[in-house]
Amino acid sequence: MSEKRVFRAGMDGAAEVDHTEEAPEPDPRTRTLQAMSFSTHIMSLNTMALMHLGAIDGGPELPVDLEAAQHLIDTLIMLREKTQGNLEPAEEKFLDSVLYDLRMKFVQAKR
Repeated sequence: MSEKRVFRAGMDGAAEVDHTEEAPEPDPRTRTLQAMSFSTHIMSLNTMALMHLGAIDGGPELPVDLEAAQHLIDTLIMLREKTQGNLEPAEEKFLDSVLYDLRMKFVQAKR
């Protein structure tokens, strides 16, 4: 933890000092991760596939890797097949939406 001092001139020209303490840096060993759910796992695979398709703006410029993207899409298809009948309607709709979006982006990336 460190102390932060801000110096500025007051209305009468005299120096004023504000003392504020900065919040301590969080300890990376004690951080908590978001609870894992089916949807967060699908979102994680989706994000990786989008990265391989070069479809994520604002991040590091990575080379397009269609083979890796196809592998992730195939993984999502396999998960849909293996979980059929066991998903909540919202999870099923989410997975179908992710797959549709990834397939469209894959076709665009191949061009």
